[in-house]
Amino acid sequence: MSASTRLRAAMADGPVVVPGCHDPLSARLAAQAGARAVFLSGGAVGRALFDAPAIPRAGRDTYVEYLRLVCASSPVPVIVDGEDGFGDPVATCVAVEDAGAAGVVIGDSGDDGVLCAADELAAAIGRSRAVSAVVFVARADGLEHDRADTAARLRRYGDAGAEITLPLLNSALRTETRDELRATITELAAAVGGTLAVHSRHGDELPPAGELPAGIKAVFVTAVSLPRSTEPLERVLTRRPGP
Repeated sequence: MSASTRLRAAMADGPVVVPGCHDPLSARLAAQAGARAVFLSGGAVGRALFDAPAIPRAGRDTYVEYLRLVCASSPVPVIVDGEDGFGDPVATCVAVEDAGAAGVVIGDSGDDGVLCAADELAAAIGRSRAVSAVVFVARADGLEHDRADTAARLRRYGDAGAEITLPLLNSALRTETRDELRATITELAAAVGGTLAVHSRHGDELPPAGELPAGIKAVFVTAVSLPRSTEPLERVLTRRPGP
């Protein structure tokens, strides 16, 4: 059974919680803890490999070889961060599928943060589906500035063939109360008809799973594999020998 087929099977039973990972070991540990799929975080890998907050376009080939190691090691399907498609979403889908990925997240803003035309990403989704079986996760990045446009973009990407649609919730996670965030997610879930995924860094930013609306496909918890501080390292490094 292919990685993408296994991922679709995992999502068929209802919302799947997808913890983030950053290397082969963290992928295996997530699976051991019960995860049915994992997400290879572009932020985590960007910092580890490139000392950058995301995977730079020039680093795509290095990244693909790295994710090949993660996918080979992981007992569960791996969804990878495809950033903005590295300038060519179709080629990126083909490359990550060849490396063993089950799914890929590709967003609709570039390195400069400017949104592309919705039809541009929609066309790339259609072309990708024609040449690759990888699960396409279409990320809409404009929620902070235009909620109505984000809902329309998510619908457009779903209509084009994206199996999962993912609004970038960062602004809502920072500024909205729990009730406001629940209302935002409910509004977006109703707009996209069962393809919506949500995300947060550590999971506690989101309402409990039982309070999420119907129609949520996946919950990405992107930074759960990373320590929140260097305190344990600092404690070891500064410990003085006894008398």
